[in-house]
Amino acid sequence: MGKQFFMCAIVLLALLVNVFTFGQESFTLNVSLKFPNDNGPDTLINNLKSTNVELSYVYEITISGENYFERYTSTSPILSLNVSQQGVYEVSVFVIVGKDIYFTGVATATVDYSSLTQDIEVHLKHNMSKLLITLDVDKIEALSGKRILITSNDSVSAVFNELLDTSVFPLLIDIVPGSYKVDIVAESNATSNPTETSLSTTELKIQPGRFYPLMASFKKGTPALLNNLAKVSKLIAFDINTREIIFEREGKYKLSKSLSLNGKTNASWSNVLFPGISDLYLMFENGEITSINYEENFPSRVRVLLSSQQTSFGGLLSSSFEHVTVKPQQDYLLFVFDKTYYQVMKLQSGHVVRFQNQSDGLIIETGDGIIGPFEKSSRFYIKPLSKDSSIEIIEKSRNKYSGSFEIFVNDSGGLSIINDLPVEEYLRSVVSSEMPSTYHPEALKAQAVTARTYTLNKILSDRRYARLGANIDDSTNFQAYNFQKPNEKASKAVIETEGWILMHLNKPAETFYYAASGGHSMSSADVFKAKISYLPPKLMAVEREITLLLDDEMALLNFLKNWNVSLLRDLGFPEASNGYFRWKVEYFSEELLPILKSLKDTKTLDLENAVILKAKYKPTELLADFVNLVLKPKLLAEADVTSISELGNDFSTLLNNLPEIQDQTITTEQFQNIHQQNSEDYGSNEQQERIVNIYITQRTPGKYVKEVVVETNKRLYKIADEQVLKLFSPNGKKVVLQNGIVRSDFTSLPSFFFTIDVIRNDDGYAEKVVLYGGGFGHGIGMSQVAANFLAKDYGWDYVTILEFFYPGTVLSKVY
Repeated sequence: MGKQFFMCAIVLLALLVNVFTFGQESFTLNVSLKFPNDNGPDTLINNLKSTNVELSYVYEITISGENYFERYTSTSPILSLNVSQQGVYEVSVFVIVGKDIYFTGVATATVDYSSLTQDIEVHLKHNMSKLLITLDVDKIEALSGKRILITSNDSVSAVFNELLDTSVFPLLIDIVPGSYKVDIVAESNATSNPTETSLSTTELKIQPGRFYPLMASFKKGTPALLNNLAKVSKLIAFDINTREIIFEREGKYKLSKSLSLNGKTNASWSNVLFPGISDLYLMFENGEITSINYEENFPSRVRVLLSSQQTSFGGLLSSSFEHVTVKPQQDYLLFVFDKTYYQVMKLQSGHVVRFQNQSDGLIIETGDGIIGPFEKSSRFYIKPLSKDSSIEIIEKSRNKYSGSFEIFVNDSGGLSIINDLPVEEYLRSVVSSEMPSTYHPEALKAQAVTARTYTLNKILSDRRYARLGANIDDSTNFQAYNFQKPNEKASKAVIETEGWILMHLNKPAETFYYAASGGHSMSSADVFKAKISYLPPKLMAVEREITLLLDDEMALLNFLKNWNVSLLRDLGFPEASNGYFRWKVEYFSEELLPILKSLKDTKTLDLENAVILKAKYKPTELLADFVNLVLKPKLLAEADVTSISELGNDFSTLLNNLPEIQDQTITTEQFQNIHQQNSEDYGSNEQQERIVNIYITQRTPGKYVKEVVVETNKRLYKIADEQVLKLFSPNGKKVVLQNGIVRSDFTSLPSFFFTIDVIRNDDGYAEKVVLYGGGFGHGIGMSQVAANFLAKDYGWDYVTILEFFYPGTVLSKVY
């Protein structure tokens, strides 16, 4: 015990001497470097003797948990320095030749009173470079007996020696900086004394941390090695903001700001490229892609993002899975890109495999155990071995999926799935899911052409999923995919129209479609903010001339309240017998008022302070008729859409020009008397607020309701756009169809083609508000119900049907 006390006293004395001598504690760090076995400072110095490039060592020192940083630059691989703080020191070392970092290394040491001197040895690693070798081959036979041989100028032995095989290439190799010779070598057929012949050779001077592409070309039987070029498999995804692009087998690269596509410089490259383009030729400069060339054909495959959650009507809620479990019906191969592309395993028919994202990386659970972990940036590829292969995705449904699949980690940390398959195979499921198999074959063929056109249009123009790597998703946001199993009639319609689409100005047309109309199609500008010439709003009547003007609310109310199927059919409306051609939903005014007051962006006006302006908003039925039947049509003739709120300020002029309505002429005195009576009926401000009237004051060119005014006994409320839909939400309400069916599962109105009928009590207050509407869906393009009736009852073929709904388009075969 006394001896231990004596030793501690000596240490303490030494520390005190240290403090008194230097004014603080002082520790010494001795840093030495350990180079890889095949290299070292002597080798580097010898290589640099003939150049003026300097060799330097950079030491960066930090203390864990402390705001401490020191950097030292030296020409020596040994560093000794004094430090004053205790703690865990981290020493990072960079060996720099000129401006290039050739070696890096990190080591840590704990500095405390147990030892005043710490020796730290930093084990260095090469700052590796990447060499990408791709093949460009006309005929696979040209590769027979040939291999790639890479030798270093600093070593006799081969660095790389690999037979040329399309199943192995492309190759992405980590390579030590240095000078290399690359050869395409062919062996003679002689068995007794085989010889090697170099068919093409090139020299590579590899700098550290760089990327070097090399393409082995065998076009027209002439082998050649081409620097800074690559032929890549398939464009998988890209990020518009970072200009990063991912290829299936070659990984991620950066696009140059001066990128050219097929020989043309194109600043809007993201509008041209799309996920799924295959067989691309790339040119690189300083590691960035400067040029991309490929054949500009119409795509014959589509990449579908699979949803994990959907709304009650099939819209996308989420595409992120906690885990993905697949059950192949035939054998598949599983590949992964994890720093490089390689085969992981064979997925056997009937065997369940699960993919999961865990804290340490991606894993694959199989019946034989766990494979992994893989890097979180990895991307899995499941490839079929035969055309009739299919997979069940347990988390989706029991419906089978064909084609190939990609699984990867998304931004939320969940897993995303992309189904890559031929467009024609995809359409078999879409037509089966979008149109009943009971529909006429010509209607199904019209649906197949419309769906194919829509698909190709979205592949070529829509980039919302480009970063994930998909063209579209499987929900009704695009087209219903795999909601139903492919049926025979839908498959036949797809086969008989294979490759045919509608074109406009040499591009796939915008072929929107929907379930059923209410007798009038909408304008594309109503929903998509752009007017499309071949999607005009029009009456959906055929084969006879009818004079039916829907230019005012009274005419629309009469039209939509007409549930006489026989009369409507006689007028030429082919889908009049369909239940959705007419529908209604009722509201009590007491339930509408609280919703109205909760809406945002509602404009209100107190009646007491705006008598004249209130009058313009139709305080009496007489003035309401005048505005709807006379004034508004005149204004609409001058402008596409005129709001009642935009009327002039001279109210006396308005009254002086009132016409005779129902054989009565209203004078200013009469109007004032009417207004006074209404004011007395409304009572004082203390009276409970109640709805008096609701009227539509603005519609879009396609008859969509855009603005509504609600009049109460106290004020006016003006609401527009989505607020109108919130006010008249049918959630929990009964929607009555003209065929007697009552549905209570609607969360939004079946269509936005409707009018309003207000039923008042004896006191003049609104008792009920009834919405009369027509149609189911957005109302733009082809009505599927109408297409069926046109084929079944009118004998139209699919070409005639398409001409009716998309006038001005051209039917073209694109593949």
